[in-house]
Amino acid sequence: MKNIIAFSGSTRSGSFHTRIIRSLAGLCPKDMAVTLFDLSAIPFYNEDLEGDQLPAAVHALRSDVDAADGIIFAAPEYNFSYSALTKNTIDWLTRPKGAGVLRDKKVALICVTPGPGGGKNVSKLLGDLLPFFGNTIVSTVTSPSIAEKIAPDADEITDLEFKASLTQALDAFG
Repeated sequence: MKNIIAFSGSTRSGSFHTRIIRSLAGLCPKDMAVTLFDLSAIPFYNEDLEGDQLPAAVHALRSDVDAADGIIFAAPEYNFSYSALTKNTIDWLTRPKGAGVLRDKKVALICVTPGPGGGKNVSKLLGDLLPFFGNTIVSTVTSPSIAEKIAPDADEITDLEFKASLTQALDAFG
């Protein structure tokens, strides 16, 4: 069973990115499980907390990523960039320098927006950043007007083309 850990770069209760991650269970192959890791308890990166001071939530984060076969970053675009939560997650997962648990993992990016931009800026930034840590970007899914592609009252993708793109992204973990 392939174990994929997914992160939403938003803690907003109605986050489109979180809702998309929740929808993936119905789209993934039978030999794959996608688990949403809740980042709300992760503190801002602080090197003073490394070692014996490492918060339990960060230890759980690193352990889950270390055991994962792949990672999904569902990253909202804030002011033409990634959210502080997305950056903070990357910071915790890439330390200690050169030996973080994110190193060499396969990664899929899901970057959507309610407006016309479609997450293209944030997907490019992450697509440029993550290979620096040895990551292979196996798929990038972007989409504008996301509110029109997800059910208003359920974590269900209603747009067939977007659903197909997400299914292909999951299949790309091989």
